[in-house]
Amino acid sequence: MTTEAYFQEIEAHFAALRQTPFILSAKDWALMKSWAADGVPLPVVIEAIDSVFEKNESSGRQKKINSLSYCRHAVKELWKERKEMLVGAAGETPEAAPGPLLDALAVRLEGVAAAAPFAPRVRALASEKSVPRIEEKLMELEGELLDAVIAAEDVAALRAEIAASLEGARLDEKTRARTEEANLRRLVRERFGLPRLTLF
Repeated sequence: MTTEAYFQEIEAHFAALRQTPFILSAKDWALMKSWAADGVPLPVVIEAIDSVFEKNESSGRQKKINSLSYCRHAVKELWKERKEMLVGAAGETPEAAPGPLLDALAVRLEGVAAAAPFAPRVRALASEKSVPRIEEKLMELEGELLDAVIAAEDVAALRAEIAASLEGARLDEKTRARTEEANLRRLVRERFGLPRLTLF
């Protein structure tokens, strides 16, 4: 998965939770870039954003979350917690033993017909010496996996569903295309049960 895909996933997820097409501000983009630069895995960002929306819903206040900045603290805290948890887990960090984590990911891929061919490539990453490098390769593989599934499966109905959800939204062509692509990737992942490829 490229950095661009990382941003697309966050943008689409945030817009889906807001239930409106949404254009990120320059401040939001800077925040996403800082998460990417700090190596915060996409699943951690998504989980933190979910928790912010869930807390807002359950609080009864239902205030409108208009910016990713609302999620800044949650992402920071969850990432800190995950890193500490990994250090404490059986005394092994991903740095010390990425093999078993990669194997568990490969097993999950083998459980999905469309994803199974990617399992050996995930296992092969155990030979990499650096966790940031493994994460980078996993992001690339995830992007390839989504592209392969989109190319192999009939996603016309999903595209129609996304187009209908954006009907009436005043978006420029570039933003609309980016939003449609990000939503397609999210729906394909959900529909085919594709796991997120990350050690965290």
